[in-house]
Formats: sequence, structure tokens, C-alpha cells
Amino acid sequence: MRRHRRRVDLRMDIAPINLIDLLLVLLIFFVTTTTFLQLKVIALNLPLSTSTQTKYEKNRTVVINIAPNCDIFVDKMPITKEKLPQHLEEIKHHDKKTIFQVGADMITRHQCVVHVLDALVSANISNISILTKNEK
Repeated sequence: MRRHRRRVDLRMDIAPINLIDLLLVLLIFFVTTTTFLQLKVIALNLPLSTSTQTKYEKNRTVVINIAPNCDIFVDKMPITKEKLPQHLEEIKHHDKKTIFQVGADMITRHQCVVHVLDALVSANISNISILTKNEK
């Protein structure tokens, strides 16, 4: 007597519902852990320019924003005009390769921008760029 072995059918099915759940979990993970480059910029109406080549290095870029009413913000933190040079010197002292970006609203008075540039010069900072919006 021969014994007949039954073939075991080992077919594995992958449920697409589980893959969709996994995809959504991964999407939520990446969206919540991604850091965005321009988090330090406050809402300004920047002037237009045809040549926008701004260097940005994560953790090495300090953004100085000037609001239309001449309020100054260093990385979204408000600071007075009098304390600005000392604060900039402290930042430069920690990392000499820091890039300082100055952004001013289109309707900000020129004198406000000059005060910030004077503070940068008095702190012996030469690595400065001006933020603009690309015209194209």
C-alpha cells in the first residue's frame, strides 16, 4: 500500500490593506520628523530679485528679520536694537563660520536695515547675505 502524500499548498498572500496602513504610518513618521530649512524666517514680504543664490547650512545659519515697524527678530526671537550687537558677537564667538542672513519687508524703512548692518559690522561679521524672493 502506497501512501499518498498530500501536497501542502503554502501560498502566502500579502494583504494590500496592511501595506496601506504601513505606508500611512511611515508617511506620518517622516512628516513629523522632517525639519524644514526655513523655520527661522518670520512672515515678510521680501523684495524681488533676479539673482537669488543664498547659502544655507543647517545649524550654522542665523536669520535676522526686520519687520515693517522696525522690530528685529534673530531666529524668530525679538531683540532690541541696543542688544543686537552683543547678541551677534556671542553667536559669532560660538561658531566663526556662521552665516548671517538679513531679511527685511519691502516696506521697511531703510534706516532699520542700516541699524542691523551696523550691528553686524560692529560685531566684526562679514559673512552676510540679504534675503530676497526670486522674481521668476
